[in-house]
Amino acid sequence: MRQIILDAGPLIGFFSDQDTYHEQCVTGFQQLAQAKVSRLVPLPIVFEVYKWVLQRSYPQAAWKALQVMEQNCQILEVNSQDFKELKAIITKLPKWTGSLEDGTVMLTAVQHSCPIWTYNFRDFSSFQALEFWNPNLKD
Repeated sequence: MRQIILDAGPLIGFFSDQDTYHEQCVTGFQQLAQAKVSRLVPLPIVFEVYKWVLQRSYPQAAWKALQVMEQNCQILEVNSQDFKELKAIITKLPKWTGSLEDGTVMLTAVQHSCPIWTYNFRDFSSFQALEFWNPNLKD
């Protein structure tokens, strides 16, 4: 695995020491860094994480989270063609309840042929071809 798509959950877990998955997220990011895995984050996920930190903390913490994401991740833009592809996919799934942010994670994973690190498996269960990654917690 040379690259991975990050959903908001692992990033939020990393930034929030109160998060249920905080320790697992810290371990996971250490493992990815040691293995020199590129961490790809769709821009809507950056917005989601920034907003989450801002609402639960203070502006300086949100700014720091943004700097950490920018320095340690490759932030991927979502262009109008990506939006059209995403819209076409979700139009075929009228009962899907995932967010557009979830959709950008799915689309980016398909485009880059790489796994996703998420804790939100319910919203990704409609997409059978996706591969997932989670940290190895065995010592």
